Amino acid sequence: MTRAYTLHHVPGQHLTFKDREQIAMAYNHNLQLPAYQRLSLRKMADQIGLPYSTLHREIQRGRVHQPVLHKGKEYWEYSEHIAQDNIHAGAQNKGRGMRFTNIVASLLATKVKDERKSPAHARKELLAEGLPFVPAVSTIYAHIDQGDIGILHGETPYHPKRRAKRRGPVRRALPKPDNLSIEDRPDLSTRAEFGHWEMDTIVSGVHGKGGLLVLIERQTRFYLIAKIRRINQIEVLRALRCLIRSGQLKKVLSITTDNGCEFLDARRIETLFSKINALLKIYYTHAYAAWEKGSVENANRHVRRWYPKGTDFRRVSAHAIQALQNFINSIPRQTLQGASAHEAVLAAA
Repeated sequence: MTRAYTLHHVPGQHLTFKDREQIAMAYNHNLQLPAYQRLSLRKMADQIGLPYSTLHREIQRGRVHQPVLHKGKEYWEYSEHIAQDNIHAGAQNKGRGMRFTNIVASLLATKVKDERKSPAHARKELLAEGLPFVPAVSTIYAHIDQGDIGILHGETPYHPKRRAKRRGPVRRALPKPDNLSIEDRPDLSTRAEFGHWEMDTIVSGVHGKGGLLVLIERQTRFYLIAKIRRINQIEVLRALRCLIRSGQLKKVLSITTDNGCEFLDARRIETLFSKINALLKIYYTHAYAAWEKGSVENANRHVRRWYPKGTDFRRVSAHAIQALQNFINSIPRQTLQGASAHEAVLAAA
């Protein structure tokens, strides 16, 4: 005759929830018996049909933390639900282990979230500090996608949050007929020569509140930022004049920009640079083709991490702008074989 709590357990197979229900019924019933009738765990394992070690591990896995009082003594019951939950929790951790230590994950999260550095930039700094076992950049991004290291998708400069596109009438852009188009520009796709720049403006809100004039050198990705009080031609010329006087624009062969109203007077801009290069030409991209000056657009994302749309740039100090410029130019870039823009400029000089 088959015993009431016998399990037909096949060695080498995992216990099912139905098996755990049978264990709970047998074990908890045994706790209610008088001491002289109560079976030991080893004898119970023989009766149930399980190895003693299997039953012992299973009881430890499913012990209820609220003890049962029976005749003045405390007994820990077994819950099949708690045991099953622990099994599921352990199953979530299966697979290849993380390549991160807790220290590396914490330091990386601090650099990316608080100091707003890219994972590649943070990794380079951790290696420079002598920290061992720092994973590759691809591994870091894989763990960010999984949410394992405390950095969420959208908190890195190259994982921007997806925003809904603005739906409304498209404003027609009319380029100035006598200005040079990007089609007239020589082929600069190889970026072999230093001195070709891209220019753009970064605005605050709908009603202005000042802005930034930004330029980037195509070969070295060297980025320049200048504050402007308003988005107009006079302020752009004033900012360019300041950059020339400071010596940050020493070699300028061409400038590529968009058809914004603040850039349309190409003759005055070329005259401003006449002492540096009398043959300087200003080229304009096609309307709604920001990718044609992709270097500066890509660098502008770093500015937006620190100063999102709506920032009143009139309240941002010149010292903070200079610190941001230095930060962006210190970012190690894969296109420069891991060098920063600062290092690339020194090498090109």
